[in-house]
Amino acid sequence: MTGKKDTFSEEFACLRDEMIRDKARKAVAENAGNVREALEESGFTWLGDENPSEEDEEKAAVPENVRQRFLVSYFEGKAQLSGNVISPFLSEHKAEVPNFPLIRRYFRAANQPLKKLILSGRENDPTNLDLLADLIFFYEFERKLQELITHLTKACRLKDDLPRFFDKEREFYHRTRADGYNALAALLEIFDEDSDKRKIVDFLISEAANSEEEMEF
Repeated sequence: MTGKKDTFSEEFACLRDEMIRDKARKAVAENAGNVREALEESGFTWLGDENPSEEDEEKAAVPENVRQRFLVSYFEGKAQLSGNVISPFLSEHKAEVPNFPLIRRYFRAANQPLKKLILSGRENDPTNLDLLADLIFFYEFERKLQELITHLTKACRLKDDLPRFFDKEREFYHRTRADGYNALAALLEIFDEDSDKRKIVDFLISEAANSEEEMEF
């Protein structure tokens, strides 16, 4: 029983942390001109700048190999989109030591060639989880909710791997609810009542309600 309790505890911790992140994102969105003030007014403690920020790491990042140099040339408009760009981008995901700060710099800038690459890759492989995660991460900086909803809903319709569907549905819900969108309620209208996917959505709705009660307690 101990292992099962530990699993439930870990899942609740993940949900709790996601709710905290939602609160922080909402606070920053409402007062983007003063991030520190926004976070402190919402109950967060500002810890200072002793460690390099992600932005500092991104500014200092440089391409470390031919693949990364090629991707940067594409992001900066010096190469055209093709499979010869998408393939290296996916390879960077699977690299033993990906250059996260370098690639993240273009996400943070809501780089449009990067977005075009992600969307094109998803047209060819709409259930690719790496590209789906990239699209969700891109949303953090571009904030086009309806576009994200369209793509995530399509992925949910097509995904037949139920364990991964479960994970994507949970992420879909948490990523969009801070902007007032209830993905789980919307998905109730999509799947037949007796389908396996509908049962997963029902379970996640119950899970979310229980987590809210725990947080209030």
